[in-house]
Amino acid sequence: MTDRPIRVAIVGAGVWGTQHARVYRSMDGVVLSAIVDSDRERANALAAEVGAAAFSDIDALTGAVDAVSLTAPTVDHASLGVRLLDRGMDTLVEKPIAATPAEARLLIDAAERGSRILQVGHVERFNPVVRLAIEVATRPQFFEIHRLAAFSPRSLDIDVVLDLMIHDLDIVLRLTRSPVREVRAVGIPVLSRKADIANARVEFESGCVANLTASRVSFEKVRKLRFFQPHDYISVDYASQTGSMVSLRMGNVVERKLDPPAAEPLKLELESFIDCVRARRKPDVTGQDGLDALELARSIVAAIEQRTV
Repeated sequence: MTDRPIRVAIVGAGVWGTQHARVYRSMDGVVLSAIVDSDRERANALAAEVGAAAFSDIDALTGAVDAVSLTAPTVDHASLGVRLLDRGMDTLVEKPIAATPAEARLLIDAAERGSRILQVGHVERFNPVVRLAIEVATRPQFFEIHRLAAFSPRSLDIDVVLDLMIHDLDIVLRLTRSPVREVRAVGIPVLSRKADIANARVEFESGCVANLTASRVSFEKVRKLRFFQPHDYISVDYASQTGSMVSLRMGNVVERKLDPPAAEPLKLELESFIDCVRARRKPDVTGQDGLDALELARSIVAAIEQRTV
């Protein structure tokens, strides 16, 4: 596989599938071979745009591709993903990994059973400034995170916690490396039947506390992460890919700019996935990472539902 192009398919020709197709087409050593969608017209349209074959069922991919980006609705991740993995295709499944933790475990088991790569699309992990923040993190004690977006009819099959907040939950779990002790949350449906704005307070066994707010009914776009650790304050702007670190060192306050070279996180994510496929290495965002984020997100959703009963 190291000597030939990696043949890739997109399963799910919606907004994210279109973005994955755009990036794959720009990558060396990758051939975008097929587009699959249960809506054949939508599959045909994207396939014609990118010069790939169109199908309405994933069975047509068996033996024809090496890897798949699974960008179908969340409710279909487990049923489609297990079939893809069992048919020998390495799979990148968009976040959230699945609709339920039990379904996520089915995906993880299928990947292990067939020695396949299973990567979860938590794209913010590949944001250059987030990577820098992970490098400088030592023992975070408090997080304040805001992710606000305008309303979109996309992803209304899930609430704002699973749609938007889960990005930040994954980052917090990566930085804290501690079990969750307590979850408190409130959420409100505004323009859909599910919570469109939510706030969660998560306390970890380490003593760290994370306060997270996510909204998909805002007039402004905000994607900011701030966290405090002994002698350090780190601020990150996901959108501008910039940040700063203010530290107390030997009695002096020192500020360091977090200003990495700009890069598209999705491209970095897909490049990493293809590298895992070639090298047969463990992905940066594993199925277990996706399950951990999903379990925490589900705990927050449960807290919201309990509060609104």
